[in-house]
Amino acid sequence: MQKETIKTYYCSKLGEIGNYLPADRRIVVLIDSSLEEMYGTLFPYPSIGVEAREESKSFLKVEEITLRLMEMGADRGTFLLVVGGGILSDLGGFIASIYFRGIDFAYVPTTLLAQVDASIGGKCAINVSGYKNILGVVKQPCFTLFCGEFLNSLPKKEVEAGLAEMMKTFLLADRSVYFDAVDSLTGTSPFLKRISNISELLPFIKKAAEIKISVVERDPYEKGERKLLNLGHTFAHALEKLCSVSHGEGVSIGIALAAKLSVKLRLLESGEGDKILRDMEQLGLPVKSPVAPRELTEIITKDKKRDGDNIQFVLLKSIGTAVIYPISIDRLKGVLNDLS
Repeated sequence: MQKETIKTYYCSKLGEIGNYLPADRRIVVLIDSSLEEMYGTLFPYPSIGVEAREESKSFLKVEEITLRLMEMGADRGTFLLVVGGGILSDLGGFIASIYFRGIDFAYVPTTLLAQVDASIGGKCAINVSGYKNILGVVKQPCFTLFCGEFLNSLPKKEVEAGLAEMMKTFLLADRSVYFDAVDSLTGTSPFLKRISNISELLPFIKKAAEIKISVVERDPYEKGERKLLNLGHTFAHALEKLCSVSHGEGVSIGIALAAKLSVKLRLLESGEGDKILRDMEQLGLPVKSPVAPRELTEIITKDKKRDGDNIQFVLLKSIGTAVIYPISIDRLKGVLNDLS
């Protein structure tokens, strides 16, 4: 199978976005409805607004958007431009992949989370009965267009979600960049308590994106190495369902729990585990679970990373090195029982 190259563009100003869009195609825009007033004029094409919430990743919303596309006369030659964060890329990529058996699409990620993670790699999915990303496909967009200016209007919760995902990427793949990011972004106070200059993040955003792109190009369908990108997410998805925490909080706490579990299973030295927790706190990210981890057991057993009687956890051997570690469902509750 020929290696599929992931195409990305970077522009420094919002006004430059139009230069990267196809001039010879009919474009329809799927956009986060909260962005339409602020950024809608950047995309002078027929558009469909979608509320960016997990409930929108549903069969009902897929049907609604499909009918809108049909009313607009969208055909196999239509180009779907998806503008927004991770929810929009999941939903928009899924619809583009199945509408008329697939139409071309591209992403313009507007959140930090989407720029470092959600818009990269071709995964797109919807939820079923509150369980996240149960139905989906892997389909690469024609391109992903990054513009840092979108980040200046982000609320703190959105920055938190992206920062957690960014640090996750460095934890599992690049030890030196992880230390550089911690040193640069903590300084005299946690970054999330002084979000005054988002440009501090730009070099790390690009590095995180490059790491994920290289992993996905080597393993596009998650047969091996790509599974490591799920560090912290088995816990995160369970916390999101049980406790209604945000994705950023879930990922941050999930990373902390994965580090603790790695230490407990003697994969990771306790000193490195403690450092990870301190670093996350210094960045302003949460590390304490709102419930006892053993209470997550039932939800975790329904996670899509279940493989027969095992759950495939992503754990750490050191900062910068992650491994897949299967834990049997019978053993799971005991392992999580005293994971404070």
